[in-house]
Amino acid sequence: MEAGHGELTYRDAVARGIAQEMARDPDVIFFGEDVRQGGRRVQGHGRLYEQFGPRRVRDTPISEQAILGAAMGAAMTGLKPIAEIMFSDFFAVCFDYIGE
Repeated sequence: MEAGHGELTYRDAVARGIAQEMARDPDVIFFGEDVRQGGRRVQGHGRLYEQFGPRRVRDTPISEQAILGAAMGAAMTGLKPIAEIMFSDFFAVCFDYIGE
């Protein structure tokens, strides 16, 4: 998973940081497209599901608005969501949610 020779890739650093925060705080949840199983293993998040289970690591539909909307709803209930938007190009469709 990590690069050799003492190097840590950006991708691995993000995955490690998410795992550390989830281990520290049971109110932290993580969700996004294909984060639970399969496709995202190459991105470094595949182990989160194995580590924290289905209540804290959830797959979402392919809808950036749904991902961010779910994060906002979870935060309103006291949870601390980490919502992954797979590609920054698609984050702009969420601006209406965060601009209010």
